[in-house]
Parts: sequence; C-alpha cells; structure tokens
Amino acid sequence: MASFNFYLKNKDSEKETPIHLYIRYNGQRLIYSTGKMIHPKYWNESKQLAREIKDFPQAKIFNSTLRNILETAEKSFLEFEAEEGRTPLPKELKSRLDKELKTEISNSEQETFEGRIPSFLELFKAFIQDSEDGTRLTTSGKKFDKRSIQKYNTVYSTLKEFSKKYYLTFDTIDKNFYTKFVAFLNRKKYSLNNVGKYIQVIKTFLTYATENGFNKNMYFQSKQFKAFKVPGFSIYLTEEEINAIYQKDLSESPHLERVRDLFVVGCWTGLRFSDFTSIKPENIEGNFLKIKTFKTGEKVIIPIHPLVRQIMAKYKGKYPNSLPPAISNQKMNSYLKDIVKTVDLLKVEVEAEGVKGGMRFSEKKMKYDLITTHTARRSFATNVYKSGFPAISLMKITGHRTERSFLLYIKVTPEENAEKLLQHWNKSILKVS
Repeated sequence: MASFNFYLKNKDSEKETPIHLYIRYNGQRLIYSTGKMIHPKYWNESKQLAREIKDFPQAKIFNSTLRNILETAEKSFLEFEAEEGRTPLPKELKSRLDKELKTEISNSEQETFEGRIPSFLELFKAFIQDSEDGTRLTTSGKKFDKRSIQKYNTVYSTLKEFSKKYYLTFDTIDKNFYTKFVAFLNRKKYSLNNVGKYIQVIKTFLTYATENGFNKNMYFQSKQFKAFKVPGFSIYLTEEEINAIYQKDLSESPHLERVRDLFVVGCWTGLRFSDFTSIKPENIEGNFLKIKTFKTGEKVIIPIHPLVRQIMAKYKGKYPNSLPPAISNQKMNSYLKDIVKTVDLLKVEVEAEGVKGGMRFSEKKMKYDLITTHTARRSFATNVYKSGFPAISLMKITGHRTERSFLLYIKVTPEENAEKLLQHWNKSILKVS
C-alpha cells in the first residue's frame, strides 16, 4: 500500500521553502518536487496543507493545486499497477507524473524553462495552459470554464501589446506599471469595471507566479494596486414591462417566441443565463426548481412562478424539460433586441451614466437598447425586493453569498427607497395607535 505525504524541504526556513511529495511503497521512496513554495509559518504540518488565514489569502487556491497534484500522483500509481501488473520503479513513477502534470519540476528554488527562468509573458502563457488543462483549479476544485480562459487570453494579448512600450518583468510591476497600464486601457475607452477586471486577472496571475517561486515582488498586494469594481449602469424591467413582453404576439416568428419565453423564465427564476438555459427535468420537483448554480456551485430552491408554469404547459411534450431549447448567449441577445424594440412600453429614453476611458459620461439611450439576458436576473431581484420580500431570504433564492454583491443587483431609485421607508413608518404608527 502506497502512502502519499507533503513535506517542506526545510521546515525551519526563515523564507519560502519548496514543498515535496513523498511517495513510499514496498520499501521504495520517491521524493517528488511539486514546484510549490511556501513560508513555514503558513504551513499546517498535520493537515499537510497551507493554513487558511488572513495573512495568506491565496491559501484556498494553493491547497486546491496541492490536492490536484496528490490526486494525480495516486491515480498515476494505481494506473501503472493496473497496466503493468507490478509497482513502478521510482524513476518510472516520476516520469509518469512529469507527463501527467505537464511539467518536469526540479527541487530548485525557482523553476526554469529548459534551463532558464521564464519571462513574464512566457509564464503568463503557462498560467493559461495550467488553467485550461486542469492543473490549476478554481477554489471549489473545478476546472476553469471557457469564458475564464478567454478572459485570460484577452489580458495576455493586451499585456503583449503593452510590453512593446513598457519593459515588462516581475520586478517592474510597480506603481509606475499600474499607472501606465491603466492609462493604456483608458485610451482604449474601457469602462472602469473592465479596467478592474484586467487588474484582477493580473493580480491572480501574480499570485500564481509567487506560489510557484517565480515572483518575489509583492507590490501587487498593495492597496494602490486596486482592481476597481463599481456598480455599472444597468436597467431592470418592471412587472408591467415583463408582462408586455410576454403578451407580445410572436406566433409568426417561432424562434423569437421561444427566445421571449426563455427570457421570461429568467425574469421569474432569477437564474443566470448559464442556469436558466440548463434546467433539466430532474431539477423540477413539484412547485419548485432545485438547481446547483454553475458559476458558484450554490444550491438554490426557487418556487415556480405562475408565468413560468404557463410556459412549461405550453412546451410540455415538445422538450424534455417543458421549456424552450437553449441557444448561445450572443444569439439570444441578438434575438432579444429584435423583440423588445417592438414593445411600446420600452420605447422610452433613459439616462445612461458611467466611467469610460477614465472620463465620466452621461448619454440618453432607448431602454430597449439596454436589455440583455442578464436583465432578467436583475429584474427578478429588484421586483421581488420591492415587493417587500426580506433581502436575506431573497439572497437564498438568487444564490448571492454576500449582501454587498446582492445589492449591486437591486435597481431602486432614492425616491423608491424613501417611499419604502415612509410606508414602513406608517405601518409602525398604525400599530402604535
């Protein structure tokens, strides 16, 4: 029986030290370098994992990577035994692990690419590859989805373009880099939140580089290296507007009718596009939808709204889940625009505000131009919140983990908030009298 254990190369070290995987079996031993490094003060020797504490914020990601290495090692060992009918020699096991983990990790303090230290952009490419092939996992232990990989590739291409005018190394990631890179993105007229997403990806990559022993520059953890995230401008649909969309006669265009019906399902379930287009028959239990959300893995239970029940009756027997079939988000948004611009209630101007290219802007747009599949989720959250349903209970249905992130979805004007408070006071006065 083989045993697999993580040990620090030097547990008394005053700086980061490599983590080795010890594999013992039949009197043999393989000491395999994981390529990971950690300061002993952040290491939990009994659990053989990083301590999940405030001073080591990347612990969950770090531990997820270690667990992946451990599982790969155990699987490789068992597969060799099954294929060869014997236990592997240490060098045979090492060779298989190198192949499975797509890297040949030495026990030096820093890994090299064919005998040399990789450049910033070379390691960024390796970071993307590790995220794509499952070597690097999310904090919940899942592989990264296509959208995340696409985002990483977009940031890589932008950094590559930026590096033509800026000497990009791990040592040059400082205040000067931050200021110039943000200015570079602003010249492209990116929104403040979009700039924030670029910075957040860079921070994630630098955490990866630090964990793997390539980066010693901690400026990216500074408060000045900020990934901005502010409430972006967006709209929601009132119940009256949702009903107007639902009542629109689209019988002459079945493809638009299916898109409309699926959108209304989103408006009355509060699910993200990836979830309301993936409802399976087994998710429908009586008067409730029970779903594990794709993005966060949260399990949510949602009562089936009367309009959603009508739509299910309409498609019963046509599709396994009694709902219209899913199409791509891009295609659905395109068809949705064709539908909503014909709805009279949505032919109104709204004042769109935000920050783009580092400059605050304000412009008038038609409301129908601002509607996307994500408007459905915002509309659900706002309408149910305005109905007086408790925010904490509503968060359990939408799957939001924090009140801060939940409140970003609520589109309530200052006047509506004031009216809500006035109604609360009036009820309190009536109780007293």
